[in-house]
Amino acid sequence: MISEDLASFLLSFALDLGSVAVLSYLLYYRRHRDRDMALAISAINITLFALTGALGAVTLPLGVGFALFAVISVIRLRSDTAGWIEMAYLLAGLGVGLIVGLLGVDLWMKSAYTVFLVGMIALVDNSRFLSRQVLRTISVTLEGTNIEDGTLKPRVEELLGREIDAVVVKNIQAFPPATKVQVSYRETNR
Repeated sequence: MISEDLASFLLSFALDLGSVAVLSYLLYYRRHRDRDMALAISAINITLFALTGALGAVTLPLGVGFALFAVISVIRLRSDTAGWIEMAYLLAGLGVGLIVGLLGVDLWMKSAYTVFLVGMIALVDNSRFLSRQVLRTISVTLEGTNIEDGTLKPRVEELLGREIDAVVVKNIQAFPPATKVQVSYRETNR
């Protein structure tokens, strides 16, 4: 019995490691070149795999699972550098870690859901499926509080050295004088 449980765990762990390697490295890192986010996707996936397995070994109410996702959702609230693409990969990593970490679920069922999640990310984040040109959004903090009409966009374009589509003022700080803006620009996706 114990050897059967160990074999099931090792197969599930191999499935999780393989899927997160495809998700974080082959898909995300090779397309977006963000090492930190690739590491975050992997670490969160493996942590959730372990946490799900540990929590599945004891009897807990369903509310604990929802509380777990609520805590994990704070990642999005606390991160202003992660965009929607990064959040999609993180969510897929979370989902795979949760599914594969569940105890008592057939390995074939885990594999099917994992292939589905990773496959859908591969499909929708593929330049052949969606346009190669994407709208990027970044936050920029400017010195001063001058936000007169027509002056912000040229100022930000000069600072960034590129043409931008839009500038939206997010925050103005009196001391030291600073203006935080959200900048949108078009970029060709790799």
